[in-house]
Amino acid sequence: MRRTCITLLILLCPFPKVFAQFDVESAKRHVIVKFSPMAMFDYDNTVQFGVEVPLGKGDVSIQQDLGFGHSSFNFGYQDRDWMPDKQTFKSRTHLQFYFVEKRRMRAYIGPEFLFKKVVYRENQWIGRDCTGGFGPCSFFQNQDVRVDRNVGALHARFGWQFVTPSRITIDLFTGLGFRYVFTTSHTPGVPDSEIRGIDDLWENARPGKSDIMPSIVLGVHFGVILGKYRR
Repeated sequence: MRRTCITLLILLCPFPKVFAQFDVESAKRHVIVKFSPMAMFDYDNTVQFGVEVPLGKGDVSIQQDLGFGHSSFNFGYQDRDWMPDKQTFKSRTHLQFYFVEKRRMRAYIGPEFLFKKVVYRENQWIGRDCTGGFGPCSFFQNQDVRVDRNVGALHARFGWQFVTPSRITIDLFTGLGFRYVFTTSHTPGVPDSEIRGIDDLWENARPGKSDIMPSIVLGVHFGVILGKYRR
């Protein structure tokens, strides 16, 4: 009988009192932990998580994303007989200014800085005591080399954040900007000129090479709102 009474009391209680339903107003002052699924399908793929921290009353926030990837779990190499030994480290820092706010959606704009380091490791025959750029060389030495492709990018990013009643957020965003790409060698005792470029699909990572090019960002974040519900 006692169990029956407790069950009836639970059923008779209004639903909002049992489960707090979040909206933009109640969520904007909370920290949001995010996951970026599209980063796993990138050319330099990473498993990427981020944290959005509100500033002041929540109309401005800062978001920091960190990601790590390896060629062994890159879908682009699954049908290839050979893949490079590469690791990818990625950092995205985004300042978000919210300028439109509805009950379940708000829009933002702001600058984003991206830094990405792609580390390649490969075994090469290195020409030593070479005359000129292509030889002749006194001898060749088999050696492990490391080449880093570094990317620094600045984007103007625009996005929409949707807040569901069950603490889940969905961010859709895009942006335009420029990126600076420069490649360096971290092989002790071997000049950059003696290290061959490392081929990676349609790109060649050659030490000493640099370039500036247009850049676009496009993606989605799935987030979870942390903390207690409050109006």
